[in-house]
Amino acid sequence: MGAVSDFTPGRFRVLDLGGRAVGVVRTAQGFYAVNNRCPHQGADLCAGLLATGTMYAKRPHEYVFEESAAPIVVCPWHRWEFALDTGESVAHVSTKRAAVYPVEVVDGEVYVEMPGRGG
Repeated sequence: MGAVSDFTPGRFRVLDLGGRAVGVVRTAQGFYAVNNRCPHQGADLCAGLLATGTMYAKRPHEYVFEESAAPIVVCPWHRWEFALDTGESVAHVSTKRAAVYPVEVVDGEVYVEMPGRGG
């Protein structure tokens, strides 16, 4: 994929990996990789915002910001949110998941493991 220094923190770098557009992002928690297609309606997911948490309704008309364990990507079309560690919809808005892939850093180089491709 490239050297750690090739990845600007907080900014997705979209790569073609075996015919799939995959966004790789460097965060304070580490590297994450996600399919660049939103499972809702196919938007370029990595063109969305990268967030550290989300707003939850504590009670009617009262909202609180909660930090998440892993970064969240917010779809640019409909603002659906997906956790970058699991691909799950934040707040379980949907059972659809964003496809996420394991990332490994070895000797300063970033590698994404693609299913059925051995890395």
